[in-house]
Formats: sequence, structure tokens, C-alpha cells
Amino acid sequence: MTETTTSTSSDMPSGVPSSVSAPVVDRFARGAHDAVDRVADTASSALGRVRSGVTDTLSSVGDKVQDLSSSRERWAEDCRQVVRDHPLAAVGAGLTAGYLIARWLRA
Repeated sequence: MTETTTSTSSDMPSGVPSSVSAPVVDRFARGAHDAVDRVADTASSALGRVRSGVTDTLSSVGDKVQDLSSSRERWAEDCRQVVRDHPLAAVGAGLTAGYLIARWLRA
């Protein structure tokens, strides 16, 4: 059970007639309500901008990942083609790289 309290003229500061208090309270309530509406509109607008920015960023990142994936595939295919075209040079390069890495790790 909740109790509701009603404002009486004794709740108002002394010297304020009750006929004046009602319009003041109404004006204050309207002003507060308008302020809350403005804040809500601003927050909604900001949230929309953030959401749009995140969507654009995710789309851009997805495009970059696809580009890198296709670049990696092209690079791997180019390497395969070089090995097919020059098998002895590829074996020589592999042996040389292995020898240099082994020397470097022993040092």
C-alpha cells in the first residue's frame, strides 16, 4: 500500500499565496519535462551517429580482411608459379635459407 501526499498551502513557504503556487509548479513541471525531452532527443541523435559510425567501421574492416585474404592467396599462387617455372632455383634458395637459419641459431 502506498500513501499519496497532497500539497497543501502549509507546504509552501510562508508569504506565498496558494493561488500563485499552482501556476509556478505547472511552469516548473513543463520546463523540466521539456528539458528531459531535449536531453532524450540529443542522446537519441548521438546514439544514431555512434551506431552509424560502428556500422561503417565494421564494413570497412570486413572489406580490408577480404582484401588481405585475396592478397595472401595471390601471393601464394605467385610463389607456386615461380617454383613451377624454376624448380632448381627454388630448391637452391630453400637450401641456402635453411643453412643461414641454422648458422644464425647456433651462434
